[in-house]
Amino acid sequence: MGQQQSESSKEFERRILKMQVKEEVIEEVEGIISEKVKELIGPAVADTLGTILDFPLTVKQLASMTGRTQANIYKMCQRGQIPYTKVGTQIHINIKDVNDQLLCLKRRE
Repeated sequence: MGQQQSESSKEFERRILKMQVKEEVIEEVEGIISEKVKELIGPAVADTLGTILDFPLTVKQLASMTGRTQANIYKMCQRGQIPYTKVGTQIHINIKDVNDQLLCLKRRE
């Protein structure tokens, strides 16, 4: 019984550490995305709009930032991998709603 508790405790600690690492990666990615948005729309506009977390991106903008095609982003939205809202015919994606799969979008070079 003590062995099982020890293993469960170790597993719990591993999960906590993994979550902490994910949070750090998310913060880093948010910073990178924020800089890319400033490049795309200009720093004055980005500063006026507030943080990147409150700024919805178009499929084109997200594709440009992640190095993916627009078709790939649309497919991920259709599969439910990226949450989105529609404004007219355009898809808007809030970075704060995007799950961990967005972190994998950036192509390794």
